Amino acid sequence: MLLNAESVKRLVTIATAVAVGVLAVAAWGFPKELGLEPNNKPDADCTEEPCRATGKMTGYQVQQLKQADGSQVTRFPTKLRGGNAWLVAFSLTLGDPDAEQRKFFNRLWGKPAQARLAILDPEPAEGDRNNSRQRYSLDSQTDVYDVRPWFGKKAWFVLKKRMQVDRGQVIALTLPTWAPVLATDLRNRERWRSSRKSGACEEVERDRARETVGQITKFQCRHNTARLLFTALVIRKTPENR
Repeated sequence: MLLNAESVKRLVTIATAVAVGVLAVAAWGFPKELGLEPNNKPDADCTEEPCRATGKMTGYQVQQLKQADGSQVTRFPTKLRGGNAWLVAFSLTLGDPDAEQRKFFNRLWGKPAQARLAILDPEPAEGDRNNSRQRYSLDSQTDVYDVRPWFGKKAWFVLKKRMQVDRGQVIALTLPTWAPVLATDLRNRERWRSSRKSGACEEVERDRARETVGQITKFQCRHNTARLLFTALVIRKTPENR
């Protein structure tokens, strides 16, 4: 659903005055939008050619530029740092593929266009203290959302039930089918990783969406010059909101 005055109220479990665009949360502090770069918000591909989308995979951004022409990068923008938090909503910036483009993606990955978020736990192998091999287990995941009504928009999806995210966990995007959530032809320092197998990064028709809780996956494929256009809205855990 889109974030509006009514749905924003579901972000909290205490009474508070909420207005669209102002998420003032009494006693909780302000939510944080992980993955947002206020000074660098590329548009999604589609409708113009090339219209690129992705599907049947789980992925997360490795790094993204703070400015489109700058040198500063944010590493693992949807990794939770600091204390534990609640995940309460997420956003997708969606392209608007035309009828022929939608038909192509539906044939390749299935329909309808769907998305969900996944919370990943780092599971470094022995001897890989820094998890350089990008090995994660699926800790939990949101419901699946039909994203078709929001093509061409930045849409917010408010969770029916908040989800705990622990420090060090990474919030990822899972596409059970597909979604036009890619910005491509960016600078080389824009990079994301997917759950596809090493050596098979271009075999996009295979189902590599990670949807089994506890499953461990090596995110072996790194995709350069592109960004997955999703953000995650979290609220820090406090004694008042446990």
